Amino acid sequence: MTDGPSSEVLRVVATIPITAEGVAAAGAALAALAAASERDEEGCVGYEVFESTSAPGTFVTIEAWRSVDDMNAHMSTPHVAEAFGVLGPLLAGELGLHTLKPLA
Repeated sequence: MTDGPSSEVLRVVATIPITAEGVAAAGAALAALAAASERDEEGCVGYEVFESTSAPGTFVTIEAWRSVDDMNAHMSTPHVAEAFGVLGPLLAGELGLHTLKPLA
């Protein structure tokens, strides 16, 4: 993430299960999505992508947005559409999307 913690920043975690055959393509698509989001979207505070070591083939994004409106606008960008075009046929289950609220 590019900024420190803030209760005013919207945090989002997504879990994306991918078929074994699709891991390389999904990783590349998600890396491109993260780079474009941070580079092209003013409301993106941070966008990280990981592959789980406890559940191989499951990717996790950790995102930080200035506001709900910025996150919603992100969902309609060309780079999201491109990533979903790659990821859609590679999904091995349901994508999980979690918006978070701070407790402390």
